[in-house]
Amino acid sequence: MKRQMWVPAAGMLLGAAALVAGLAGPEENGFTLPQYHNADAKFLEDHVITSVDEKIQILNLKGEVVQQFDDLSASWFYVQEEVPEEKTPEEKMAEGGAYRAVAYSNHAGETHILRLALSEDWELIKDQVVLQTDVLSIDPILFKKGDTWFLTHTWIEGTVNNPSPEGENGTYTVKLYRSEDLEEWEYVTDIISRKQNLEDGDIRCAGDTLYYFFEMEQYDKGPSAVCVMTSEDNGETWNGPKELLPATADNEMAGCEPTDTGWRLYVSSDRSCVGESYQGASVYYADYTPDFEPVCTYQLSAMPDNRSVRLYEVKEIDGQLCFLFARNFLTDCDLLLRTLEEE
Repeated sequence: MKRQMWVPAAGMLLGAAALVAGLAGPEENGFTLPQYHNADAKFLEDHVITSVDEKIQILNLKGEVVQQFDDLSASWFYVQEEVPEEKTPEEKMAEGGAYRAVAYSNHAGETHILRLALSEDWELIKDQVVLQTDVLSIDPILFKKGDTWFLTHTWIEGTVNNPSPEGENGTYTVKLYRSEDLEEWEYVTDIISRKQNLEDGDIRCAGDTLYYFFEMEQYDKGPSAVCVMTSEDNGETWNGPKELLPATADNEMAGCEPTDTGWRLYVSSDRSCVGESYQGASVYYADYTPDFEPVCTYQLSAMPDNRSVRLYEVKEIDGQLCFLFARNFLTDCDLLLRTLEEE
C-alpha cells in the first residue's frame, strides 16, 4: 500500500460530521468517511491514526475524531504496538505514564518519534525529530528487540515514483538505526538499496531472527513483487531478498504476521485486472510455512466492500479482523474500516 508522494487534498468531512450525516456508523460493521483524502493510516490500539492535509488525527472505531494535532506534519506512520517494559514510578511520571510510540515521516525530510499517552484522548507526551535528511525519506518502521529500539526509513535519491516502464527510477535505500532511549540514534546499516521502488516495509521479530517485508516495483502502480529479507545478528547483516509474490500484478503489502503454522501475508492487488492498480484492487491473503514456502496464495478475502481497495493495515481487535483501507484512492479517496470474522 504505497504511501502518498504528494501533499493530500483537504479532507471533505471529519468522522463526526460523517456520522451526523448518516454516512458512517456501527450498522456498517465499521465506518465510511467519504472523500477523506487522507495520507497513510494505521491502527493505534483500538483507534486509528491518520493525517489529512498532513495534520495528524486520531479516530475511534466509529470514525469520530478524538484527537487532532494541527501543528504536527505527517504523511507516513508506523505504530510500535508492544507495551514498554515496566519502569519505576519516577520514570513513568517523567515520561507521562504508559504510552505508545509512533514513528512518522513527512515531506520536509523529517522522521519523528511521537509518544502518546494510553488514555481516552491520546494526550501528546512528546514529539521529537530524531532523523533529518536532505532527500525525501518515507515509510518509517519502529520496533523493539530486548532493550534496544530499532528504526528504519527509506531514502529516495533521484526520481520519486517513476511513472513509466521506460523511465529511470530513483535509488531507494532502506536505512536502519538503533537507540537505547528513543532519542539518540546511531546508524547500523543499509538493509537494501535498489534502483526500484522499495515501499510498504514492515519488520517482525521471531526468536533471534528479524524479518523485513517489503514491496518492490519497477515503476509506480506497475507490477510489484512482495519480498522478505532476514537478519540473525540484530540487523547488522541481511539475507535475501526472497520473493513471496511475483511481480505479475500491483501487490500493495499491508503486512505479514506469524501464525500457528507459519506466516500470513495480506495485500491489495489488481491481479484480476492487471494495470488498474488501486482502482481495480481487492484484498487477498497468502499463507506460508515457517520457511516461507507457499501453502496458498491469492486467496480472495471475504472482507466487505472488497473492491477498489488500497489496503493500509489488517489487525485483530476483540476477536474480529479489522481492515483499514482507502476506496477509489485516485478519485474519491474514501477512508473505510470493515470487520470480518477470522478467515
